[in-house]
Amino acid sequence: MLYQGAGVPSKVIASADTFEDAQRTVEYLRSYGMEPADLEIAGADLRLARKPQAVPVVQLTATSALHGACLGLLAGVFITLVAETSLTGLVVVVWGFVYGVLVGALWGLFRGLVRNRPDAVTTEVVPTRYEVRCPVEELSVARTLLADASDASGVDDGGRDEREVIAAAGPEQTDQKHAA
Repeated sequence: MLYQGAGVPSKVIASADTFEDAQRTVEYLRSYGMEPADLEIAGADLRLARKPQAVPVVQLTATSALHGACLGLLAGVFITLVAETSLTGLVVVVWGFVYGVLVGALWGLFRGLVRNRPDAVTTEVVPTRYEVRCPVEELSVARTLLADASDASGVDDGGRDEREVIAAAGPEQTDQKHAA
């Protein structure tokens, strides 16, 4: 038995494959008067997953060059408006653009080469399913509401799809699983 908040025992009332399905189940229970503080969503069956490389070096270099070009244009316009130079305004803006592209491309290339090193592996812990939990005192109410959602799933109305998701999340039979 896990504890919720400040020492309140809680039990699993439903299990869902995605966080959105678990959130819909919580919203369904809240719509029938259960307190939001009594319900929680917890990730279960955690696994360690390798995070794929986010951006290729070429794409990161090109994006940084574009950002540098924009900053270079802004700097060129600012210098044209504020400073006195022997060059015309258009030449200053063009030089700002060129320097911005060069600096941005080099910065992006450096970031891409450092970020995409083979020895720099990023891993994260991700849940494979999500459990909806409530206090033991509210357990019978929550299970009754979820049973009503699965019984009403045959009714053809606007909320049918949502009730099917909630019914699919359905009551969790963890007590029997762990007892075996």
